[in-house]
Amino acid sequence: MNIFVTGGSGFIGKSFIKEASKKKNFIFSLTRKKQKNLNSKVKNLFGGLDKDWSKYLKKTDVLVHLAAAGVQPNKTKRKVIFKTNITDSLKFIKNAVDAGCKNFLIISTSSEYGHKSKKIKKIGTKFKRKPKNPYSVSKVKFTDLIKKLSGRKEFQKCKFRIMRIFPIYGPNEKSYRLYPSLKNAAEKGKNFLIKNPLEYRDFTDSNYASKILLNACDFKKNSKKFEIYHVSSNNKMTVMKFAEIMWKRFKAKGKLITKNKKVFLSTHVSDRRSVWKLKKNVKRR
Repeated sequence: MNIFVTGGSGFIGKSFIKEASKKKNFIFSLTRKKQKNLNSKVKNLFGGLDKDWSKYLKKTDVLVHLAAAGVQPNKTKRKVIFKTNITDSLKFIKNAVDAGCKNFLIISTSSEYGHKSKKIKKIGTKFKRKPKNPYSVSKVKFTDLIKKLSGRKEFQKCKFRIMRIFPIYGPNEKSYRLYPSLKNAAEKGKNFLIKNPLEYRDFTDSNYASKILLNACDFKKNSKKFEIYHVSSNNKMTVMKFAEIMWKRFKAKGKLITKNKKVFLSTHVSDRRSVWKLKKNVKRR
């Protein structure tokens, strides 16, 4: 299978390409920055979504759209976020359709829901969305545009699958996030402050998430024209519990310090029925 991946140099992109290249797949990896090609199963492409990639899209069986702007808070202007995540992404998808691509895996985020609660509420795909920032708003708008696109006559032979990723962690993650921050403190023998220890989330290892995405690239004959699934191991726990597990794994000598011990929040916990399911023997970690 030939897979075209946008955002190939990102946190999830790197993990997905590593997983996909283990199988009998060939990957076209689109990035904005030049990357060294150390894998014979990967063809690196450099440039933006607005360029003509029809030469490679004509050979593509599945397009995995990971590229996005504004993931890191307060680092990207709203105008850039909307241009990349909506305008350029929509143009790219239409160009792919014109090139003959029929199967699309569109990667979105659980932040579409923008959900916070004082009770544990499991979010389903039909849960009311309340995006809280430009990035999540752009993802909501793009999801809705793809849904409309799937209903048009000129796209009747295409299949679109939205994969909303719940909190994941792993190698190549941005340094400011929880997992790399924990790891960095542990390796340096420092103490680590947990600001919201009683916040519940789903925690999914990036390797497992990549297995889900690769499995979801299989568009069977009975697949619907438009589908939405969650990417999650349903490994629900508090931030404190997650930190304790990682702290032990890293053999840390420092201490875990907590703040806001009485504040309980439930965020980004998926309903099990909404999750894309893998075989039982696949490790969730």
